Amino acid sequence: MTLTVVALTLLAVALLGPVPALLPRARWAAAEPRATLVLWQAVGLSAGLAVLGAAAALAVAPLSDTLLGAFRVFVGRVAAGEPTGGLGPFHSTLLVVAVVLTARLLGVLALSAWRTVRARGRHRRMVDLVGRPLRADAGSLVLDHPAPAAYCLPGGTPRVVLTSGAVEMFDDEELAAVLAHERAHLAERHDLVVLPFAAWSKALPWLPTVRRSRTAVDRLVEMVADDRACADCDRTVLACALARFGAASAPDGALAATGSGAVLVRVHRLLDPPRRSARLRYALLSAAALLLVLPTVALLATNL
Repeated sequence: MTLTVVALTLLAVALLGPVPALLPRARWAAAEPRATLVLWQAVGLSAGLAVLGAAAALAVAPLSDTLLGAFRVFVGRVAAGEPTGGLGPFHSTLLVVAVVLTARLLGVLALSAWRTVRARGRHRRMVDLVGRPLRADAGSLVLDHPAPAAYCLPGGTPRVVLTSGAVEMFDDEELAAVLAHERAHLAERHDLVVLPFAAWSKALPWLPTVRRSRTAVDRLVEMVADDRACADCDRTVLACALARFGAASAPDGALAATGSGAVLVRVHRLLDPPRRSARLRYALLSAAALLLVLPTVALLATNL
């Protein structure tokens, strides 16, 4: 059990400290944004498993040499009428902390998802009432507003929304490029990708790691959408459209074409695309898989 606690603690420290501090600085992330996005998801999940697993393992360590064995003893004693399960004050407190932290993280995620769905539904009903179909794309709606903006509302009945200012500002090619970007967000279900990071940044706002993770993930999903849109439009046209957009915002629950504000970085990337690397892509995906395996093995292994 000692090795389990040590291994999980070291993994948690690495994933909450140097890894999220160094990963956003990696220049290769722009070359393989999709694989880097998967790696970020693995970092977040593995860090959570490591922190909670280390706390739980240390809490029940006096009961058995293995984690599963310790939990069996704890549950058996509680069922037999022993409220503490045989744990002393320190270990009981540590177990309560692990349970409360787990409940908070899951609860905030569920609450954030519910609020996002509600906000998205309200806005969708509003645009359905006041918006008008875009002639060039029957699946898109136009809102009368002079400021240029474009965003999508994911969900069971998705919408792509543009303002009249955007429609008037862009030519046909630029407008098609913006629509392709928004459709890419919908097809990739980026709303589900960013949701956990947005929720946990609210649950743990004091943790710099969480803030860095959310910023990096927001930027990566925009790069992925850019790349997918370029399959249907010219890269230069999309870059020009993004540059003309500036830093337009989007309502809660929506994904905007200008994303988290790093527009110039994306424009330069579109105009001078980095070289793709299959070797780098496989390395990143392998690292993500390893990060998910490590805490799982540490928690389930019977000889640690």
